[in-house]
Amino acid sequence: MSTVAHATVVIMLMNLLSKVLGFVRETVIAREYGATSLTDAYNAAYTIPYFLQMVLGMALVTSIVPVLTRHFMKGEDAEAWRVSSITLNWTVLAMAVLSLGGMGGARAVVDLITPGFSEATAGLAASLTVIMFPSVVFMSVGMLFTGMLNARKRFAAAAFAPGFSNLVIIAAVLLVGRYGVQYLAWGTLAGMAGAMLIQVPVLRRAGFRYTWNWDTGNQEVRGICLNLLPIFLGTAVNQVYLAINRYFASGLSEGSISALNYAGKLMNLPLGIFVLAVSSAIFPTLSEQAVREDRESLGLTLNRGLKMVLLVTMPAAAGLMALDTPIVRLLFERGAFDSLATRMTAGALFYFSAGMFAMAVNMVLTRAYYALGDVRTPLYTGLLSILVNIIASILLIRPLGHSGLALANTVAAVFSAVSMYLLLKLHLSRLHAGDLLATGVKSLAASLLTGAAALGTYRYLAEAVFIRQEGKTLALAIMAGVAAYAASILALREKEALGLVRKFFSRAGF
Repeated sequence: MSTVAHATVVIMLMNLLSKVLGFVRETVIAREYGATSLTDAYNAAYTIPYFLQMVLGMALVTSIVPVLTRHFMKGEDAEAWRVSSITLNWTVLAMAVLSLGGMGGARAVVDLITPGFSEATAGLAASLTVIMFPSVVFMSVGMLFTGMLNARKRFAAAAFAPGFSNLVIIAAVLLVGRYGVQYLAWGTLAGMAGAMLIQVPVLRRAGFRYTWNWDTGNQEVRGICLNLLPIFLGTAVNQVYLAINRYFASGLSEGSISALNYAGKLMNLPLGIFVLAVSSAIFPTLSEQAVREDRESLGLTLNRGLKMVLLVTMPAAAGLMALDTPIVRLLFERGAFDSLATRMTAGALFYFSAGMFAMAVNMVLTRAYYALGDVRTPLYTGLLSILVNIIASILLIRPLGHSGLALANTVAAVFSAVSMYLLLKLHLSRLHAGDLLATGVKSLAASLLTGAAALGTYRYLAEAVFIRQEGKTLALAIMAGVAAYAASILALREKEALGLVRKFFSRAGF
């Protein structure tokens, strides 16, 4: 497990840098365009490319890593790179065709996902869709590169690729964004190309040699393609949630889609920094253990991964829920992003955050299923959770508005996490549920203290001491919350958290 812990910290550090750049990107966009019809149009136009980036890209990584891992374990590097080249060639061709279709049917796509848009907003969204749709080609190739590097247990470059993309988008907004939102769309396209290209030098050092090979009879490539659809659908669940949000929110007040988008980005910060690091780091190890049919070790690896994500996401969620409004105000409230946009975004953030732990658990569990060769269970549970999400959205949108859509996401994520965990009994004789439950209870207790300490400190400083600098007040409140969590974990003697902290600071050079 030391290798997994080392990889987790490397990915986490790169993800942290990428996410910081991602929030700089969001604040720059918010300052320039606010939560208006311009950002509604941009977010709608980016729905399909982003959906494919998050879902198809992850499906490509998930499909190819176990195949390449098996070859690398046997010393068959040349065969691994041959399979990679064949998969790469057919992927580029398929995505190019899809891109042309998306550009030609841009208005139909916009009308489908956001039927409540006005004519002007829908027309703008369609023109932005035409600009950004070709990014799916760069995305798919970049994610295949990520899968190849992960199978080689090279994680840093792939983890930083989104950060490089964010740098390109930030530059586009700062340099030419004032001339129109179209330049933001062109910057997004260039950013996706950059995320692909930055991985090429590292991939070559890892041994990859491209070959012009289109062998349609290769059984492993066929297996990758056959698994791609169920994995695609299984990993699409969170993006389908977002599409459902946009569908229902398009009929609400202006800025509802943007408020959900900004809140989702905030909630996804811990997921993208830490949970993605854990799930990416353990996947090759889970695949190796599955190849060796070492189910006991696989169960232990999975259990440790689940404990790690609970220990991070639960206090993070508590902090976001306690400080939702001041966090949104500090990060976004400037320029065209006014106090109403802050209240709308904070409301959605509160309910999104309540389900963060379930979304984290889902990310880790799906990797375990795919390592075991079971691509159907995540698909079936995901489809059922989408139905739960739709029903919950219908029930909650009237009393809670766009915030009800965020709560519906949480309800669906919890349903999916519980279902997938219980069904793992079909593959693993021991789930170590007692150990996991003990960690979850400790983390929950410590997280409640975290939220109370953070909120109490913020209110005291803002109201009693009258510190008017929002950034200083919020920073002190967060520090109080972190201190309360650390003290609680020490008192509860949770070894997993303490070991991870020591590894993080060691790797970071402290």
